[in-house]
Order: sequence, then C-alpha cells, then structure tokens
Amino acid sequence: MKIKTLTKKVMLAACLLMLTACGKKDNSSDTENTADTGSTSESDTSSTSEAVTGTTETPVILPNMAPATEVKGIELTDEILEKGILNPGNPDRLKRAMEKAANGEPLTIAYIGGSITQGSNASSSNNCYAYLSYSWFADTFTECDITYVNAGIGGTDSWLGVHRAYEDVIINDPDIVIVEYSVNDGKSLNKETYDSLIRNLLESESEPAVIALLLAHENGSYAKEHAPIAFKYQVPIISYSALLTDKTISWDSVGDKDGVHPKDTGHQLISYLLTSYFRKVMSGEYDNLITPYEVPELKASSTKCRYDNSEILYSDSFFRYETEYFEKGEVWSLLSNKNGWSTTTAGDFAFSIKASEVGIIYMQTNKDPEKNDTAYEIYLDNELVGRINAYDPDTWGQHLEYFQVYLEDTTAVHYIHLKASEESAGTDFTIMGIGVTDYDDPAE
Repeated sequence: MKIKTLTKKVMLAACLLMLTACGKKDNSSDTENTADTGSTSESDTSSTSEAVTGTTETPVILPNMAPATEVKGIELTDEILEKGILNPGNPDRLKRAMEKAANGEPLTIAYIGGSITQGSNASSSNNCYAYLSYSWFADTFTECDITYVNAGIGGTDSWLGVHRAYEDVIINDPDIVIVEYSVNDGKSLNKETYDSLIRNLLESESEPAVIALLLAHENGSYAKEHAPIAFKYQVPIISYSALLTDKTISWDSVGDKDGVHPKDTGHQLISYLLTSYFRKVMSGEYDNLITPYEVPELKASSTKCRYDNSEILYSDSFFRYETEYFEKGEVWSLLSNKNGWSTTTAGDFAFSIKASEVGIIYMQTNKDPEKNDTAYEIYLDNELVGRINAYDPDTWGQHLEYFQVYLEDTTAVHYIHLKASEESAGTDFTIMGIGVTDYDDPAE
C-alpha cells in the first residue's frame, strides 16, 4: 500500500508531514444476560464530562487518512457511533502512539481475548475485527513498520488472559492493546481477573494505550460488569455489546446462527467502531479530554487486583512436583508454550508451591469418553477442594479449561494433590500448565 498521509499541523503553520512507503509484520500466534447501559457514578465519568487543557498540536482529518472499516449490509447511523463509543476515556496514550507512527517509528498493536478476537466465524483470518482494525493503522501510517499480535484463544476468559498476558502480549512491547473478554467472562472471579489484566497492561514497561472492547453474544454479555472497571481506569470503551443488548442492531444482521460469534458483517461492525474512534482521536476531536495519563492508584480499583504478578508454569520451567504415571513434554495445547504433563493411566500429580494463587489448566473435550472420561479430585493441604473432569458431553469441543485451587492475599506454601477419582472411567488426562500469582521458587 502506498498512501501519503498528512498527519500534523504544527504551531499553526502550514507545514505538513508527508508519509510514504509502508511495511507491516504479522506476529499472530459465554455468560450473563446483561446489558451495558454506560451508566456510572459521577466520579466514574468525570474524566469524560469535564473539558481539560488539550494539546498544542492538533491533527486534522485528511482525505487520505484511511476511512473507517466498511460494513456491508448495515445502515450506519450517528446513533450507532454514539452508543458504540461508550466512553472516549483519556486518549493520551493512543494519541502518542499515533504520533509515534506518524514519525515513522515502529508500532505494535496487540489484541487479547477469546474466540472472536481469534477470528472465529470470519470467512478468513484477514476478515476478523482484529486484522481489519489493525489494517487501518497500516493504511494510515504508511511510513512505519507495524506489527500485529493476535493473542485470541477460543473459549478463554480473563483468568487465562491475566496469566498469559506477559508471554503473549507484554513481551512484545505493545503500543496499543485491545482487550476483549465480555463474552466469556462469567465466573465470580472474573471481575478481579479483568481488573488485574487492565492494570497489568497499563503498568507494563511499554506503557501501551489500552482499549476495553465490550462484545456480546445473542443473549447478552458480561459487559455490564466490565464497563465500570474500564471507567475507573479512564481507558476508552468501545461497546458492540450496547448495540446488541438494546436492539439497535439485530443479532441476525451481524451474528452467526450459533448465537455466539459474529459473521463477517459483525466483525466489520466491531472494526468500524474501533476505527471510527481512531479517526476521532487522530482528528483532535477528543483533545479536550487529554491529560498526561497516569494509572490510578490501586486503592481506586474496583477489586483487590490480586492477580498483579501472574504467570503460567510449564513442564520445561517447573520441576518441583511428584508424579505417578504423568509424563512431561509437549502436549495438545493452545497456549504459546506446549510443554505440559499427560497421563494415559490416570496417574496422580502433586506438588508443593509458594504462591498467593494457583490454578490447574487442563484439556477438556466432548469426544472419546472411553479415554477422556477421567475425573480428578483436587486436594489443598490434604483437604478436598474440588473435582475436575477431562470429559464433558455438553461442552463445545476440545479446549482449555481451568480450576482455581486457591486465592489468598499473601504468599504461602501449600501442597496440592490431584488424585484420580475412584469413579473415573477414563485413563487420559492432560495438564497444559499451572497458573500462579506471586510465585516464589526457593531455588531462584
């Protein structure tokens, strides 16, 4: 693509920066029936309702700035944009990222979420909302080298997101991160994992602009729970969910018959909302909302944010375990590291660990019950705390599942034992990783 882009008006002079030649890289690797109304307390909305001093350099909309993503089969109205851009937030970091791109510096844009981010039900990977909205940057900022990171994994929620954020997103030093989990977040712990994920990204070394993307399936979403958290951080909130839950857009016009995933038109609409917001920021429409962005203090968070130092341990990095008939090595996994543990004889697995939180990430499927109908009892310090099963006839296919064994405010040593249930009919079980927070390896 060879598009010349005028990007800045400096000191009221007519000197414009002309951009040419683009390169781009591709590093690509459901839920309560509630509507997000956008209603918040006075303190939540103060960042958007009060005008503040804007920047001295105001970009202008130009004919060769890339247009918002085309949406086929839907009449786009002002109401769609007004509801879809639920809160412009403080776009300081996003505008700085745009100025970096305008100067020809490399830019990385990352997406983390579930199957919709991954691109499920789009006709091709290039037709998913993530790639479409990334393409707007590539088409607009034609002198910079733009890297695209798609860290979407189907069937995952923000618990898995916060544990894999470093290895899948933060390690890439992103300038912009779009976070999508409102379809899959439905467990009681997900407010805190989502809150922690937003904070972890904002506090990471590259100081990325974080955008909260609220999606929905046919019957609702977790967006109503996510929106207040995003408001607290003054991050932009783009809500496709709002359009569906109040019937501004019908599910049939954008969604697949499975009732969960968008078809191409839905992906286009999501990207349209994002790229329309990008255009408004670039045009200077929200300059009166910009102040130097600072991550709010922890006491201002909606939750305790106890997942502030989370990661995943794999069999090539964690060796302090006891096992009978579990083998370490490469296993079936959608995680970036495939090194886990597996058994074909329903063996036991146990370990001692010092951490404030531990969860077991395992494979679950609805296929081959003679092998996979393998149930495990989980003991914490010799007390039964839960049961898990590799087989579920009602689940949607082979996928990642997890069980959080414990979560505490402080780090302590615990003994965790996975013991095959006596009623277990299967033989096979796969552990893909161990999610931990504040992990302390005494050998380090």
